Amino acid sequence: MLIFFSLIALFIAWIWVDYFRLIDIYEPESLKYFIITFILGGASVFVVFGFQIYIFPLFEFNITGNAWNDFWYIVIKIGAVEELAKMLPFIFVYIVFRNQINEPIDYLAYFCVSALGFSAFENVMYFNRHGGGIINVRAILASVGHMADTAFIAYGIILYKYHPKKYGIWIVGVFFFFAALSHGIYDFWLIFEGSQGWGLFATIAYFLVLISLFADILNNALNNSEFFTYKRIVDSYKVAKRLLLYYAIVFVLQAICVFIVTDFSGALFNFTGSVLTTGFIVTITCIRLSRFKLIKGKWEPLKFELPFRINWSDATRESRSESMFFIKGYAFNEVYINAYFNEYFILKPLSDSSGVLKRQRLAYMERKIFMEKHNTFYLIKLYSNDADGSYKYALIKPKTYGTIYKSETYPIVGLRLIQDLDMLKTKPLLSKNFKFLEWAYLKPDTLHTPKNYK
Repeated sequence: MLIFFSLIALFIAWIWVDYFRLIDIYEPESLKYFIITFILGGASVFVVFGFQIYIFPLFEFNITGNAWNDFWYIVIKIGAVEELAKMLPFIFVYIVFRNQINEPIDYLAYFCVSALGFSAFENVMYFNRHGGGIINVRAILASVGHMADTAFIAYGIILYKYHPKKYGIWIVGVFFFFAALSHGIYDFWLIFEGSQGWGLFATIAYFLVLISLFADILNNALNNSEFFTYKRIVDSYKVAKRLLLYYAIVFVLQAICVFIVTDFSGALFNFTGSVLTTGFIVTITCIRLSRFKLIKGKWEPLKFELPFRINWSDATRESRSESMFFIKGYAFNEVYINAYFNEYFILKPLSDSSGVLKRQRLAYMERKIFMEKHNTFYLIKLYSNDADGSYKYALIKPKTYGTIYKSETYPIVGLRLIQDLDMLKTKPLLSKNFKFLEWAYLKPDTLHTPKNYK
């Protein structure tokens, strides 16, 4: 079973290595550098063993059953030491392959891949010790938890590198402390004897908060890439579907492990229980970590919050499309409309009987504009006559509720009037100042030569 457990641990790690390959949209990393970092991350476990054998016995600091003592024991002897171990592979990669780390998301990716190597080694030990029944829990809580904790250190380095006038080198130390503290908070409820019976629930609650922080860190890193362009976007549907498919495989692999040591009914019972319990955490994690609002140069504050919201009444919902249970993050997938960014396209009225357009018109998507609450609009040139190339400016806003595509392919947008480009210079920009005209949808332009319409 050891070989089988090792393969499962590698597969779990691959889930999140592939995740970074999906979200690193501006200047993707070569897989070979991730493999090197992953191997070094696995080897970093021996740094922890070294502390346990040679350093810890020099100090009289042990678990006593006292909550305050045990908490700091876990933060220092587990959290700080493991975060230091996971940091060492990044330092090596940064020194040897420094040219590979050239945007904020790279710092996070390499730190997290190191954490995945560490977690994979640890997972094999836990699977071998406790059996296959804990695979899905370790696959989500432990593996993602290791990444999210280590991401604090990477974020400290990012702040120091990209805001040197605001933050000194001390910020790296502060965020290293946050990483160790976060690691300790996560582990404390599982280790402290006084939390038996409810410690797991406290760990899960903290893990969910950690997911929100991790998502904010990743979003800020993407927003501040030197290679940022609105032409590229994270395909949130693709990322979420890929992650959920991977975890479905993990659940099946766990069921197989349980089947080997019990029987079919035992495996079926285990699989059903896993889906009903761990499945909730997996779903929230995968969806929240797939949703990004990409705004060039934007630094959002890190928020201590749950990654979901429960809308107990219609009055608390922000849109008609929002359900009672809502996973946070930017839910609208911009991939289809983003295909037209800096491109010529056809804007066609949704209804043949109304309005301003009257007929399909040639248009050009010039730039992206954000209004209150980061509402996304696109500034377009709307051509009056294809023959002479004359145009007026207008705004379009993607439809985000109800039916949002025509023929499941063409994004539906609201066309809004813009009388003067100076209207876009007012602060703050408010969507209510731009009159809604009609619904339309976008289609590729296959009949015209774009160079004629510059």
